[in-house]
Amino acid sequence: MSVLSTVLVITILSCAALTVLISMLKTGRFAKAAFLTCLQGVASLFAVNAVGLLTGVTVAVNWYTLGTGAVLGTPGIVSLLLLDVIFSAP
Repeated sequence: MSVLSTVLVITILSCAALTVLISMLKTGRFAKAAFLTCLQGVASLFAVNAVGLLTGVTVAVNWYTLGTGAVLGTPGIVSLLLLDVIFSAP
């Protein structure tokens, strides 16, 4: 992976993490929002893979993608899908 690619990945994931953190802080219920974000992220990862059987777009389920889904929620899974599209070979 080149330096530009690494910077792009870090920038996208940082923006997603910042967006999720700001939205959790604005609600005033940080613990509940963090739990729901974790649940939604993991559920969206499995939903992408379930729909991927029809569309052919899947994300590998491993500790890194589960962690991304748990910490960043749905924006993290969308970021993983965008990175898969950007870095996939045509």
